[in-house]
Amino acid sequence: MAENFISKSIFREYDIRGIVDETLFQNCAYLIGKGFCYLNKKKRVVSIAVCRDGRLSSPKISEALIKGILESGVNVIDIGCGPTPMLYFASFLLNCDAGIMVTGSHNPKNHNGFKMTLNNNSYYGENIQKLYKYILNNNFIEGKGILTKKNVKKEYEKCLLERSGPFPDIKVIWDCGNGATGEIISSIVKNLPGIHKVLFEEIDGNFPNHHPDPSVEKNLTALKEKMMIEKADLGISFDGDGDRIGILSKDKFLVPGDLITAFLSGSILKKNPNQTIVLDIKSSNLAIKSIKDQDGKAVIWKTGHSLIKEKIKEINAPLAGEMSGHIFFNDNWFGFDDAIYSALRCLQEIKSNKGGLSSFLKTLPISFSSPEIRIECEEKNKFKIVETVKKIASSCYDSSKLLLIDGLRVTNEKGWWLLRASNTQAALIVRAEGSSNVNLRALITEVKKYLIEAGLDVNLDIYF
Repeated sequence: MAENFISKSIFREYDIRGIVDETLFQNCAYLIGKGFCYLNKKKRVVSIAVCRDGRLSSPKISEALIKGILESGVNVIDIGCGPTPMLYFASFLLNCDAGIMVTGSHNPKNHNGFKMTLNNNSYYGENIQKLYKYILNNNFIEGKGILTKKNVKKEYEKCLLERSGPFPDIKVIWDCGNGATGEIISSIVKNLPGIHKVLFEEIDGNFPNHHPDPSVEKNLTALKEKMMIEKADLGISFDGDGDRIGILSKDKFLVPGDLITAFLSGSILKKNPNQTIVLDIKSSNLAIKSIKDQDGKAVIWKTGHSLIKEKIKEINAPLAGEMSGHIFFNDNWFGFDDAIYSALRCLQEIKSNKGGLSSFLKTLPISFSSPEIRIECEEKNKFKIVETVKKIASSCYDSSKLLLIDGLRVTNEKGWWLLRASNTQAALIVRAEGSSNVNLRALITEVKKYLIEAGLDVNLDIYF
């Protein structure tokens, strides 16, 4: 293995991620630390907060990353093991110039990677590609930084509780999935009214109970069973690094991220009507209409936590949410995606909303929407196919019916459909919402027709 070998494949749109000892090695972490410091030397980066999740590979990868930073003459504040939002919080609290989180997020246990911030802004896209080039060119600086270790968990927990509430007296089951949220959730629930039971709170990088992705129903089987046994009012789950939330209503319905966002916008819009709530492009008309009905304005934006964070700062929106469960509060929080804070605000909203979450969901009309359909597609082809479909659709539809900010979202008399290239996988994403089940099928059939014309023969009927 060459000393400076590093795979281009790990440098993604929103972050860096790879398979440990296949595409991501300890020495990669060292080089990323060195390259990040050189790339940002003109920005006078003096101190970097570093945190890691509970994966088995994270301690050594974090150690190598810190070594690279220190040998570049930049100071490190190591805050230990915890969720990604705690790293974001620490960057504010400790007034750090940058933050780097070692995490594999919701990916399999043999994956890992890095999420980065600079001056409390997301570090993504072109900057991540520049970082790769700097490392290849051995663009490094030498120095001797100082390492400090600091535990910020208590300050983080205190701030979470102070900036949320009051809370309802209900029964809640929390599923930490053996991810990085376990210790903090176990501590926080002691301060809440009602009855709270925590599942899989032990941080274990083997994820022995289920995969740490709360947006996939099969991962919530144990949570549903416990809710049934306990006759619980609410189920809350987290991904591996605690920046994505999953919510189960009292009847065990997995609430999509766009509807969580619409529900959470209630008290914000009551206090200050006509504010803008940001939703990602996969969001339903149901969520858009709900926000409008609550005297708010919904803005559709590109998918991706880094892109959403940038957008809410740009337009000063108080709240944003993605279908995937990234929720961003910018009213009484810091504008970053924090599943723990979102959980507390959900409890707060249940307290202030007569009938709570279940009542809110019952007020919504029946929706006929597809799941998020992922179609395997080679990395080199996925964007070409989307561009081809854009051209075909542009010849069939008036421009007012097309939204082209992130792939292609087409609106017609039957509803809408979306086709976009995933920025994290070799896949195309399809989603649709119709005014009836018949119209939903027609929308999916239209997507299939366009994909075939673009050279990709795919069977979408299996999703119904």
